[in-house]
Amino acid sequence: MIFYKLIVSSLFLVLISKIVATEKGNDLKEIGWDQIVTNPSITKHFASDVEEIRKTDLEQVISDFHTFFGGGYSHSIFVTGASSTAYQPLLSTAASIFGYTPQLGSYLSSVGIDANDPKDPQFVIFIEKESMDGHEHQLAVFAHEYYHIYQNAPLLDQPESAKPYTWVMEGAAALVETLYVKSTPNNYPYKQENLGDLLALTKDYYDQYPDFNFGTEQETHEGINPEGMQNYNLATVAMTYLCHLTNFRKALWPDWYSLAYKNGFAPAFTEHFGMSKSQFYNNFNNFIRYNSKETILEIEPKTYQLDYLLAEPDLDDNDSDGLSNYDEIVRYGTSISSTDSDADGFSDGREVELGLNPSGTISSFENSEYVAFNWKKLPDFGSYFEELSPWYYHQGMGWFYSFNLDISDFWFYLPDFGWCWSNHVIFPYIYENSKENWLFFNQTSEDTFYRYGEKTWTPVD
Repeated sequence: MIFYKLIVSSLFLVLISKIVATEKGNDLKEIGWDQIVTNPSITKHFASDVEEIRKTDLEQVISDFHTFFGGGYSHSIFVTGASSTAYQPLLSTAASIFGYTPQLGSYLSSVGIDANDPKDPQFVIFIEKESMDGHEHQLAVFAHEYYHIYQNAPLLDQPESAKPYTWVMEGAAALVETLYVKSTPNNYPYKQENLGDLLALTKDYYDQYPDFNFGTEQETHEGINPEGMQNYNLATVAMTYLCHLTNFRKALWPDWYSLAYKNGFAPAFTEHFGMSKSQFYNNFNNFIRYNSKETILEIEPKTYQLDYLLAEPDLDDNDSDGLSNYDEIVRYGTSISSTDSDADGFSDGREVELGLNPSGTISSFENSEYVAFNWKKLPDFGSYFEELSPWYYHQGMGWFYSFNLDISDFWFYLPDFGWCWSNHVIFPYIYENSKENWLFFNQTSEDTFYRYGEKTWTPVD
């Protein structure tokens, strides 16, 4: 969370602040406020009851983030414990920096950056002890607030035109914390929610609130968590989708905020990402609203290693399968040293081109999950009713006949098409034997088959 300190002493000060804001920004730029340094000055303040594990966590976050970004920024950090008696001395010390007694909470603030503030500029992180089970939550808070420094430094004195959208600032920080906690070795019994959970939650939210549209309301702190949402979950998913449209480095590396300082946030967003904010909002809403949960879950990165995700994307193709190393590691979870990761006879690039899964195949029908009342479900194949075997009813294709139900060599009979063949590699592509024609089964709200030879769609009766 970012805490913006508002100073309004008189109408005169409010009027002149806009005149001298750029001058103050130039002063900050001259002293290198926006420049990462390899050995920043860091002052840590701990309440006497802060556990050693939290101190260790903080040291780990500082060290790791300096490795990720090649350094950091000078700042002070205050960490409270549970005892009000123990944290009172910290509040007094913080007051000497702020000029007032800060509120409890977990946030990043700054002093000395306002046009009429004579104090030396510096960042200040305040971390409150929260009553949550599992220290990994505290680790996440450290990562979240520490990342805010890297976002805020390039914005200098934050003129109104450059003030960033809340969903970007908090969504990116929440995404970084989730990636960091999941990929950082630790012995904690709990973990932060993973992105798959949040993607599924967002799809459920859109189904529950069909009139909701992500957009300008989430640009404000008041609208960041719409009714029924919390913890910046929606903003985190929006940032995940932005990373999917571009790449994690482009979305999370904070140097693009310098463009916002110079040109304003909306123009900077358009220039950096190649789309306007309105285009992004429209794409995001359509992606969540009109896709299945399974399709939405596919944008979860296949690695959570933050050091790799923040690096420049590796666009080499080590195994010459048509996919870059970045795409194989991040988007598909395939091998960068094998052209055919799942050994199914199709190269990884060809499977992606055909809309297939390059990192796996449909498992055996023997591994189907029993749902209820003789209904079973096989991932990537769908749900089917088996009580009348060898006649089966597929929730999508309708009735089909199969004498062996072997997905690796799947001969089956469809009343509208006759004998057909498919297997665990190519389904939902199906060979129509009688017409020597290929079909594509499109399982949506209106199930249909596409006949490639005739270039026509045939609905399922």
